Amino acid sequence: MIVALTGASGFLGRRLCTRLLGGGHEVRALVRDPAALAEVFPGVRTGRCDLPDLLDEGLLAGADALVHAAWATREVDRGRARRVDVDGMRRVVEAVRRAGVARLVFVSTVAASPDAPSDYGRTKHAMEALCDPQRDLIVRPGLVLAREGGGLFPTLAAAAQRLHVVPVFGGGRQPLQTIHIDDCCEGIVRALERGLTGAVNLAEPDPPDVRTFFRMMAERRRIRVAFVPLPFGPVLAVLRALESLGLPVPLRSESLLGLKGLRQVPVADDLRRLGLRVRSAAESLADLG
Repeated sequence: MIVALTGASGFLGRRLCTRLLGGGHEVRALVRDPAALAEVFPGVRTGRCDLPDLLDEGLLAGADALVHAAWATREVDRGRARRVDVDGMRRVVEAVRRAGVARLVFVSTVAASPDAPSDYGRTKHAMEALCDPQRDLIVRPGLVLAREGGGLFPTLAAAAQRLHVVPVFGGGRQPLQTIHIDDCCEGIVRALERGLTGAVNLAEPDPPDVRTFFRMMAERRRIRVAFVPLPFGPVLAVLRALESLGLPVPLRSESLLGLKGLRQVPVADDLRRLGLRVRSAAESLADLG
């Protein structure tokens, strides 16, 4: 297949690009800095994508699918984030339809919900409505686990290793449904190859709770951590105040809201459709170290 990919230089996009190329597919990478990505993936066609203002639509001509993985995950200004994510998604959808691309694959999240505590979850849910369930595919991964990158897990793991403290909200009893980054990419590629449409959830079927997950992580890394119960509201207020001043924070307010909104979603039927076994959190941690 010929697959256009927004966010090809990002946390998930770069690994997905590698998996697509390894499967013999042609990738057309849409990124902010095409020259930098060309050094990583020589021979891959690259174009500018700085949403919502720039999108090299020339790379969409003849493409079988476009995977939209670009998202403003590091933006702390919610107004700017919504412009990139909402206006950017609309531009991508319009470009896909205009170019006659057969299928749009939107990388959403298991946290997508109209009443999610986080802007991230609510915005992902709203953008899912722009997809046509008869021709497009919505992929909803759990918390993606990877050794490095800009995801939430590397941030939390680094903070725990540095501070030896894990903040716990609500007793840490929330289910934490994870997926190894390689399993996530495998699921997306299989969905593409099998022509799936509609929506698929990608995550482990039997998740641990937050407290158990971080205990397993600490044991794997042989570090001692203390679980410190904290009140959600005051911590959120402090994080937002620090962000408004442009000061560094150990955990973004959006990430904290995401932790508050953790929920378990059904995945067994979707994994069967893909013929995919997803590693458990324990197995992913053992692989990632």
